[in-house]
Amino acid sequence: MAKNGKEGEGSTLAEVWGTFGPSHVPYRLLLLGKMIDRLTTRHLRTLADLSLAEWRIVAHLAVMGETSASRLSRVALVDRAEISRAVRSLAKKDLIRRLSDPDDKRITLLGLTEEGENVFRTTQKARNRFFADLTSDLEAPELKQLDDYLFRLAKLADKMLLDDRLAEADDPAAEG
Repeated sequence: MAKNGKEGEGSTLAEVWGTFGPSHVPYRLLLLGKMIDRLTTRHLRTLADLSLAEWRIVAHLAVMGETSASRLSRVALVDRAEISRAVRSLAKKDLIRRLSDPDDKRITLLGLTEEGENVFRTTQKARNRFFADLTSDLEAPELKQLDDYLFRLAKLADKMLLDDRLAEADDPAAEG
């Protein structure tokens, strides 16, 4: 039941944000992440008829250049099944192409087509405006400080993930 006793009523941001208090920063990051995901999903669908997963691939390929699906998965922190579905969809839309790795013919590389590059450029301009709007209340030093804080949290989370993977690898009960 909602805090105000009226179940089913829409919550205000202040109510949702204050549910657990300032000691629950990770919860607040999750809330903000969900809000940004929802805005981004709508924005991408309207702007370029892309899903969030498809956009992540297009954006990463634009920045990284030709690369494998497994590298995309690692860098974008997206599971391989999601990558696979998005790659199929993007190939049907003629936004990406598959090619053999010249150094290892067993590996398939992904790259943007000319149309994919055009979609990236157009969409990225709109995304940059969105980011500017989202951070418009922050001065440049505050934005830098926020980025530094987020990176510190990300490094700790990354270490925790690595520790979990190492613990799983050492756990004989985890072997199937």
